[in-house]
Amino acid sequence: MNDDTRKMIYGTIVVFLLFLVFWLGFVYISACGFTLTCIQGAPLVVRTPVPTLIPVRHAQAQAQPGATAVEFNKCKVAATDLIAAWVSAGHTETEPFQFTDLTGQDCEGTFADIQPLFVENSLWFPGSLGCTSCHNADLTDRSAGLDLSSYEAISLGTRRVAEATSPGTDIFGGGEWENSLLYEVLVNQGMTTQGHSPDVPPNEAILYAGQMVSEGEVTPTPTP
Repeated sequence: MNDDTRKMIYGTIVVFLLFLVFWLGFVYISACGFTLTCIQGAPLVVRTPVPTLIPVRHAQAQAQPGATAVEFNKCKVAATDLIAAWVSAGHTETEPFQFTDLTGQDCEGTFADIQPLFVENSLWFPGSLGCTSCHNADLTDRSAGLDLSSYEAISLGTRRVAEATSPGTDIFGGGEWENSLLYEVLVNQGMTTQGHSPDVPPNEAILYAGQMVSEGEVTPTPTP
């Protein structure tokens, strides 16, 4: 091998090494800049212009002095027992009535606890329609002329005709629960009267209603 060939080989190796060093330096400087910590190589944190999480101060996280937790004060009761207590107490719109829940606790309720039983869906059993889906102001034949959409309409009773203001047949049994039409439909017939589907067996609906009261807080029930 002559000197010229050796020079060409060595020159090529040197040029290759210089190119390799230059290329690695270019890559490093592009990624990390002229630093040894390579801060620019850290992942970019994308932030919104407005802080989405506001730091909570320690003082704010502590409960305020004198603050008390809200206590659950509802009573667990069967729907028919709740209606029975309301009917037996005179079935008024504004006066409270007393009942005993399933745990033996003295409780007190009002018509505001009764109305959802006639209006809300899926209350008596899963998938059931509210009573007012049939028993409303239209007073169709299927509804037996009974409107359960308001206290005034309920008080007028059943067997009424549309737009009539005169009372129909009393559904409260004169305040005697077991003599009332409500008892006949809800208990004796188990919600499977004509026009109601008997496909779903009647289940006693259990709900939370009214409020617990101590013996000294019980409101005297007015005499019907």
